[in-house]
Amino acid sequence: MRIQASGAIASTPIDTLTEDELKFLDDVAVTDGAPEISGGLMAIATGEDTAHEAQTASSIWRLFDGEALIGFGIRALQGDRHAAEFLIAPDHRGQGLGERLLTTILDEEPEAWCWSHGDHPAAKHLAQKHGLGRDRVLYQMRTDSGLSLDALPETQTPDGVEIRSFAPGDEDGWLSVNNAAFDWHPEQGGQTRADIDAVVTAADFDPETFVIAARDGEVIGFHQTKITDTDDEGRLGEVYVVGVDPRIHAKGVGKALTVEGMRRMVAAGAETIELYVESDNAPALGLYERLGFHVAVAHVAYAPTSAEVTGTDSASTTTNEKE
Repeated sequence: MRIQASGAIASTPIDTLTEDELKFLDDVAVTDGAPEISGGLMAIATGEDTAHEAQTASSIWRLFDGEALIGFGIRALQGDRHAAEFLIAPDHRGQGLGERLLTTILDEEPEAWCWSHGDHPAAKHLAQKHGLGRDRVLYQMRTDSGLSLDALPETQTPDGVEIRSFAPGDEDGWLSVNNAAFDWHPEQGGQTRADIDAVVTAADFDPETFVIAARDGEVIGFHQTKITDTDDEGRLGEVYVVGVDPRIHAKGVGKALTVEGMRRMVAAGAETIELYVESDNAPALGLYERLGFHVAVAHVAYAPTSAEVTGTDSASTTTNEKE
């Protein structure tokens, strides 16, 4: 067995994944029921994320048995935290290889937060062995397939609130609401106007996919939706980010934003919709269950020993940070 490293750990750019290696990761995901490497880290590993710091400040490890790839790990900076994810081929588990790979990752960055996609008992055991604390549980929720407009409620707008598409001039309000709603969040919080402008000026930005809640001309909430064409599920919709300004008092804004976004995605051909939400967000969980969502996968973040393990307070927000 040998480990091959690239990126910051080796003072080189990362060696991006090949087609055969992507197939290896896909095969493991099929066996485990969920991808073990999340979208943001995959974008770095494939070279899709071309930011200089992503390619030179991240590290990747490949574990080989002879010439066969049997394990993969990645560590990257996300927001103000280092995130780490890794996997071992199913037919090579139970041999201490996960322990070896995790030790290697933590030797390079002891402050890394490690994710387990699926809340695996083996991951819990490894985390405890390394003194990592169970900090966050992020639920991936989905509707049943074959979703139709008839199955969804109509959008009910609270008195004095306007639900509409994004329009030029909403950028500063969007930024203010986002940073107020997600001040606790390591990735979604602390955004800048440049971050908002990058979304709005992207070639594929469609104002109809971004729902705004406004009162007296001021943005008080938003819902950013996404649609992806998949090979096995057709069009998949995502409640990507919902944020409501915690400084305002307007009951029903979050529900109106969520329902309106869902209706737009279904009208655009989405047959299934998914979202990610904190497991301790009881109000949001109740709303999503009433709208037909169920928990499909639990994603668990294990915190380094230096971190204060407190969970989150996310009662007014939903974010899909697995992208």
